[in-house]
Amino acid sequence: MKNTRKDEVIWLYELGERNFQRQNLRGKCFRGENLSGADFSGSDIRGADFTNAILEETQFVNVTAGLQKRQATILLSLLFLFAVFLGSAAGWVGAFAEVRFFAFHQTEQANFAWITPIIIIGFTFVALTRSMAIGFSIFGLAFLVATLAALASSAAIPIAGNIAILVVVNAIVTSATAAMSALMVAAVMAFRITVALLLALAFVGSFALVIVLTETFSPSSSINSAITVASIVLPLAGYIGWRTLKGDRKHTVTWLIANFLSTKWGTNFRGANLTNADFSRAVLQSTDFSKANVTNTRWDKCQWTGNSLS
Repeated sequence: MKNTRKDEVIWLYELGERNFQRQNLRGKCFRGENLSGADFSGSDIRGADFTNAILEETQFVNVTAGLQKRQATILLSLLFLFAVFLGSAAGWVGAFAEVRFFAFHQTEQANFAWITPIIIIGFTFVALTRSMAIGFSIFGLAFLVATLAALASSAAIPIAGNIAILVVVNAIVTSATAAMSALMVAAVMAFRITVALLLALAFVGSFALVIVLTETFSPSSSINSAITVASIVLPLAGYIGWRTLKGDRKHTVTWLIANFLSTKWGTNFRGANLTNADFSRAVLQSTDFSKANVTNTRWDKCQWTGNSLS
């Protein structure tokens, strides 16, 4: 495959050449250029930038698009660092909550211990399956009720404080879970589901490690805490990631984050005019087609993974 310079392609195109088959165009920038009718069949266009280019009736048959190896390595490293950071943050919050609620459960208000799991499960479920805003609204209402109860009876004051702490705890853990979902979606889009599972393990591993290192009461307590949270967070993260890949509009923010991460350094056709272009049998991975004109564009038998057409 011939390694062709971008200016050489433009120069030859202006001279009337239209055959650019099997060229190495990795990382080349054709932003805003008019390459209508050109034939790039069989070329490697990974990392190439065709933003706002005019590509009417252009042939991209059997091309390879997506991330270059160096870019893929950088993205993979970033995803793992983010996963470890999110897991560690959630772990510190979990350790704090463990200390706070363990002390609370030893007081005379131990009969209200059932409030904690109900609030955690309720807020997390609503925030992830509906929206963060609705989750906070429900929490605000619960806190208002608890505050009114605290004004009426001093015995309810610990309950109000309990709910106030849980607002912060669940906001952080839920946000970490939602962000983890975005990382998993980005991994599926840019790589494979195997990478997404490895990210999930990095998230849970860092979370469990922080819990154990900050253990206050007993090793069994920390292990149980890690297992409990992991059994809740991972299924929810996987669920929201799956719904995001299915195009659920409730998780638009998750999709935008995942799409940005997976297509940032991939092949870019953002805003391009691809009217009557042909991508038959193309390998399209981590490729951005957002705001592109794809009228009558052919996608026959192309491998379509991790792209944006919105």
